[in-house]
Amino acid sequence: MVEVKLEAEIISENKKNRYQHWANKLGRYAQQAVLYEAVLEPKPGLVDSVDNGSHKDMDIFTFMDSASSLYSGFVDFAMDGFGHTGDARSLFTKIRKTGIQIEKNMFEETKGINTHKGIVFSMGIVISAVAFSLKNYQKTTVKEFPILSPTEVEIVFSTMQKMTEGLVSKDFHTLETKEILTNGEKLYMEFGFLGIRGEAEAGFPTVRNMLLKLRKDSFRKPTYSTKDIYLDILFILMSEVQDSTVVSRGGIEALEYVKQTARIFLENGGMQQHNAVEKIVNINECFRERWISPGGSADLLAITILFIKLENINVGG
Repeated sequence: MVEVKLEAEIISENKKNRYQHWANKLGRYAQQAVLYEAVLEPKPGLVDSVDNGSHKDMDIFTFMDSASSLYSGFVDFAMDGFGHTGDARSLFTKIRKTGIQIEKNMFEETKGINTHKGIVFSMGIVISAVAFSLKNYQKTTVKEFPILSPTEVEIVFSTMQKMTEGLVSKDFHTLETKEILTNGEKLYMEFGFLGIRGEAEAGFPTVRNMLLKLRKDSFRKPTYSTKDIYLDILFILMSEVQDSTVVSRGGIEALEYVKQTARIFLENGGMQQHNAVEKIVNINECFRERWISPGGSADLLAITILFIKLENINVGG
């Protein structure tokens, strides 16, 4: 009996060490995705390494400070997933508590500026779902973080949908009795706008569809760089996403303007146009004049980049 117990303890310790190693890797991937999105330029209306877009209270250095505060929280999200013994919906309840602490750390680092609250919400769901799904990973002897197959990624998307089932109705059912509403709550009350909650409850379909396109090598061009691909992904997301950041700043009209602007850019060839960068610079000026910032699309770009890393999809020429 003693030998059996010792063997079980060794197995448990090995599994714990593997999960911690994988959590660290997941945290790095997520932080890298956030940083890639931050420095990508030129981005219309968004903070990047060239200008502040439509933001007066933050710049690229604010984003770097903020991103540096997120890593340990991303690891915590992963360990929440690895350590969870309940179902997917109860996992979502668990990570919301972790997210509150991560947001607190972010605000302390940025002195109260909201740089990454949206990405903390989305990354929390994604990272914990990946970890929760990896608990049943068939190749249990693998020590290094595994490259996920498209089938395994589909399991992650299914897990995210289960985690967030009923999210919108649960979060918004008492709004009429609340005295102070968040921007997301105000948009729901005024327009029935679901924003990132709706995207999450649907299992992040825009990101899933983006990955389907990337797997088909539809972006692979001889002259395409990784930067070009990420910018085209951003514009595809801008043309589709119900971006609450855009609506909160400029209303539904601003959202339609962003979608139409992105569609025209893509229809004319996207980053394959000879003057693509010049066009984005002009779009940025228009967005700045209207105080438009497609922050929701930027967050989903970071999520897409994380999945590109998890699947090891080759992007760029």
